[in-house]
Amino acid sequence: MEPELEIIEILKKNQIDLALSVPCAKIKNLLILISKEFKHIPLTREEEGVGTAAGAYLAGLKPVLLIQSGGIGNSINALMSLSKAYSLPLPIIISWRGIHKEKIEAQKPMGQHLIRILEGCEIPYLKVETPKDIEKIDQAIKDSFKIETPYAILLSPRIWESSKLKPQTIEYPKRTSALSLTYNKILRPPTLTRYEAIQTLVPYLKDKIIISNIGIPSKELYHLLEQPSNFYMLGSLGMASSIGLGVALGTSKKEIIVLDGDGSLLYNPNALCMIGNLSPKNLTIIALDNGTHGSTGDQITAAYNQVDLELLARSFGIKNTAKVYIKDEITIMIETLQLGPRFIHAILKPGRMDVKNIPLSPETIKKRFMDYLRMHG
Repeated sequence: MEPELEIIEILKKNQIDLALSVPCAKIKNLLILISKEFKHIPLTREEEGVGTAAGAYLAGLKPVLLIQSGGIGNSINALMSLSKAYSLPLPIIISWRGIHKEKIEAQKPMGQHLIRILEGCEIPYLKVETPKDIEKIDQAIKDSFKIETPYAILLSPRIWESSKLKPQTIEYPKRTSALSLTYNKILRPPTLTRYEAIQTLVPYLKDKIIISNIGIPSKELYHLLEQPSNFYMLGSLGMASSIGLGVALGTSKKEIIVLDGDGSLLYNPNALCMIGNLSPKNLTIIALDNGTHGSTGDQITAAYNQVDLELLARSFGIKNTAKVYIKDEITIMIETLQLGPRFIHAILKPGRMDVKNIPLSPETIKKRFMDYLRMHG
């Protein structure tokens, strides 16, 4: 069997539900086959794949991430402060560049140091250097889910040299655009702090599935509405909406609400691109925009007077959006704005409530959240 087809069969054997990928020329045939055989999400950046895969696993799916070796550099923070911290499995199939007949000099530094990087992060890995090694991928995937860890599967370009598989062709749909955008808004002065906005939302958020942004927002939510359906982020800045997307892909019965922030969304606007593309009907993003990095000293972000997050969401294809300033507007929009997905942009004042740290371990947060989804999702 050709190596590409053997890998496909191993993924099927392990009941992989979702494949997320960033392209690499060395595995282009494999990626085309993946897109035909599995639910497939082409990513704009590797790190968002880690976040989306985390959400998908929390919702009961089995994801796999396919990237090239340089993409590990883009993913380390999310892999360590999300996947490792919460013990979330993620098989990562890596096109291992820079180590075999590499013609691109820029690929060599990362590829040649990749093993030491993985060892330093205590991420287990498998080197697949010959076609005979491919069968070992099966156990690596099983181990990833069994011990709940990201697991790097390094594919040397050498394994494709024996492949007789014909070049796969990509089927391109007709290139059209249905986006028509008219937007003319002037910001009004904010009236609420983030804490007051979350407090206003509490009656709606009760018994809802919530992904809460890193730092003070999660602490404020914990103080106002502690419930097992809250997934409190303790790290991985920028991943809140990506995690919410992954949960929404694995959950159809209930609405998924992400309490995100302006600093987080600007750190990873790619998440809005993927949400606009996939358009899960049960996903709501509430952008709590106080124009500052509220957890690190209230440094001003570009959203303060430069970037309009609602316009950004709409330009990425999220059609159901609204901007809110006062309690009545928040209440009306959360109850009436059409789903499919939706983006509520709350303009807020800088500032935080002095609340205590969340006294829950990442493992506890994960376990009770997954238990809730199994029972109610």
